[in-house]
Amino acid sequence: MPLRLKKTSSSSLIWLLEVTFGGRLYRFSTEPVNISKDNGSVISFEGGLDDPGFSETLSRFDHSIDQQVISLDLDFNTDVAGQIQKGHYLSGSKAELSCVLVSDGSIEQTYEGRLVVLSGFITSPQYAFPDQPQGVVSLSVEASAAQDDGLIILPSDSIQQRITTSDLTPHDGKPYPLVFGTPGTYKDSDGTSTHVPGSPAYILNYDSSTGSATRLLIAGHHVNAKTVFIINGDGQETSFNVTNGVDELGRQVAYCATSYSASFDNKREPYWVNWRPTSGSFYGGGIKNPWNTTQELNGAGDVIRYILQFSTLEVDHGEFAAASDYLNQFKVSGYINNFETSPWDWVSALAEVLPISIKNGPNGMYPIVHDVRAPSSYGLSVAASPEFQQISPVQVESGLSEIYNSISIGYAFDAKENSPCRYGVTGIKQSGDPSSFSTSATRTSIARYGQRWKRVDSAYVYERSTAQKIIRYISDTEALPARSVQYRAAPQFAFLTLGDIVSLTDSNLGFTDQSCFVSAKAWDVDSWVFTLTIDRIPDRDSYTS
Repeated sequence: MPLRLKKTSSSSLIWLLEVTFGGRLYRFSTEPVNISKDNGSVISFEGGLDDPGFSETLSRFDHSIDQQVISLDLDFNTDVAGQIQKGHYLSGSKAELSCVLVSDGSIEQTYEGRLVVLSGFITSPQYAFPDQPQGVVSLSVEASAAQDDGLIILPSDSIQQRITTSDLTPHDGKPYPLVFGTPGTYKDSDGTSTHVPGSPAYILNYDSSTGSATRLLIAGHHVNAKTVFIINGDGQETSFNVTNGVDELGRQVAYCATSYSASFDNKREPYWVNWRPTSGSFYGGGIKNPWNTTQELNGAGDVIRYILQFSTLEVDHGEFAAASDYLNQFKVSGYINNFETSPWDWVSALAEVLPISIKNGPNGMYPIVHDVRAPSSYGLSVAASPEFQQISPVQVESGLSEIYNSISIGYAFDAKENSPCRYGVTGIKQSGDPSSFSTSATRTSIARYGQRWKRVDSAYVYERSTAQKIIRYISDTEALPARSVQYRAAPQFAFLTLGDIVSLTDSNLGFTDQSCFVSAKAWDVDSWVFTLTIDRIPDRDSYTS
């Protein structure tokens, strides 16, 4: 997320561009300016930059990484072709676009306090124009790469007979699973705990003479569980103690030593693990939370932070840490055992059912939380004025095909069957079913449009309260059509950024402290243009008759 500029009464804005090329740092600006650093020294920007036409947008329903690109024409005042012939590459050179505010002729920020809006690399440069000076270049600045080449589980993180384990095993090549939370345990509508296969178990040690599995790998890391239930291919289940140990290469693993009994045949593949919440000295979940080792890793915010540590993308870990407190109310459990899954692919799939968008910012990917039920007092209070003026009609964003007021979520997945065991529903409250509920938005929408269904599934949700939070969020944003409106704002509103909540008062629209959020931001010659989106949530907002 970009560093915010402070709110001021500034009257103008200056754009700055820095490009590293040929071992030299080139500085451009929309007007010549000297900017002080925190240590008292001064940096000069000599002009030569036209209005960059900066803009950015936010979609709550698009979970791809946006690739921000700005096209520019610059004069480097050097022989660019000659520099390139010497082996200096312009394509791929680092570039950074930022801005500062000006009030009464004075720069409001130091160099360190500038607002960085895009950090990336030069792409598609054109140079050596026959009718232009030698330094003129037409180029684009593109945000950092959006392809994640990282892996959550490396090919080497696997069972390799007589390498990672001393024995021969029929599960040679199986991955070391990453397990979080307590997959496989959920509660029925009457509150009774129910247990199903939650993650796979693989044979580490094998008695080839009897075909018995004597040691089962349950995770490629240490776990919080003291005991787990192992389920065999016949559906028999027995509790076994968990050992946190190491494999033959010294890497952490968790396993269970198994044995035959009348209630459990350890010759019946495949094997599954059921994880249960800690009860005294028994049970427990998967990997411990690295940010709170007394807890298991089961909050969505912390799980996302953990998985993104394996990413090759630039990640703004500080912003994810800041968002985790809100996202951790969504409890998740599950496992990962795919060698080909990249961190971004996995996180983006989880994010599809969470109130979060992930943007590509100057410090890397960062989260934007959509707390649609936050009261208007949480937002910046703004009243329409000549400095914040409506410039567009109000646009109703959703057509009938995009209205959904009866949301069903399948959750509590049986890992063996790869199917949900429980469903949560919002729309119309079903008598006697605690998994169903309605909201003022769904009731209003159904009365207006009739029932319109949407089904989502999540293999990582096992708690009913989390399932209900998810479908409440979906119904809040999709049961009734949102509205959007554009405002032209003075330069000092540069501190507003995507996803910010604004408490808007505008008598022309009948708004008094109306909660809305910034869904687009663009610089247009001498002012900002903001798009504000207003969700219609009847039990959040007050309406005048």
